Amino acid sequence: MKLKDDKIIDVSSGVNPLGPSGRVKSAIRKAIKKINNGSCVKTEGLERFFESRFRLLPENMLFANSLKELVYLIPHVLNPGRVLIVGPALDMYQDAALSAGSEVLFMNAREEEEFSFDVSRIQKNIENVDLVFLANPNRITGRTISWEAIREAISALPAARPHFVIDESMIEFAGSDVSLHDMITDGGITLLRTTAFFYGMPGLELGCAVSSPEVIDSYKKRKHWEINLLSAEAARTAYKDLTYRKASLQYLQREKNMIVRMLKKIKWLRAYDTDTNIILVKIAKDADEVTQKLRRAGFAIKDCGDLSGLDRSFFGISVMKHEKNLKFIAALNRLYQNV
Repeated sequence: MKLKDDKIIDVSSGVNPLGPSGRVKSAIRKAIKKINNGSCVKTEGLERFFESRFRLLPENMLFANSLKELVYLIPHVLNPGRVLIVGPALDMYQDAALSAGSEVLFMNAREEEEFSFDVSRIQKNIENVDLVFLANPNRITGRTISWEAIREAISALPAARPHFVIDESMIEFAGSDVSLHDMITDGGITLLRTTAFFYGMPGLELGCAVSSPEVIDSYKKRKHWEINLLSAEAARTAYKDLTYRKASLQYLQREKNMIVRMLKKIKWLRAYDTDTNIILVKIAKDADEVTQKLRRAGFAIKDCGDLSGLDRSFFGISVMKHEKNLKFIAALNRLYQNV
């Protein structure tokens, strides 16, 4: 029997399966009472929180209704001739660069190195590059690069180095808030954050860009949006909710350990090490057949055949709710018996 699309479980969303916290839901309900007053959304509360938590000034921040808005804005403002994307990476960075008329180059983490990226490689391949997109953690492999390594690599570059856009969308899953905020003053780095994934709010997302006042001012001159009241209130509450953060990290680590342990028992696939809630898997079977059989079992996977540096034998798994994790592993085990 063919399942309806709304009954199919997406195993690669990357979103915290616990969803928004109770405090966030309560904040949203209160904010709904304000949506008809016609006033502009003020971000002072968020700015004050970022200032106290990360020692950032309001002039270092730009908020948006999604990370994608920011990713597309940046190349249109900075107008880079050549863009280097550290991969494997989402199509979003390439699409944004191409939409601004930039030439796109890729530098991918290598399978033979377990997809651990040596950031010093950038130093040797930076000629004529104007902008670098780097996701840390990587949004496909889940691997992180230490901030010390990134800081050292960027500092070693000549003064006329490219602008680095570092997507920190998944940083909370790695259990860290450590960042490169101390390096934004010279205007050579833009950091990106979002509430979509760790805080479980892809439908009520708030994105944030952090850079020098000069760079942020140039972004603000080209921005074309106003902030959603509900997403602003939800974000302000989410970032303060340390209880939710701790509970999420404990749950995700426990479930990830279980998933990896079970995946290792399946002979026809390999799960790579990860620092987040995303697990990159390589299968030694026909990708179409595995995809179709899993869909009939109620699960949707997306292979990585359209990503630079990977092929159709790779797909991603993200940690889901416990019962869904168990059902998915059981479905994989049944495939192993029959494929």
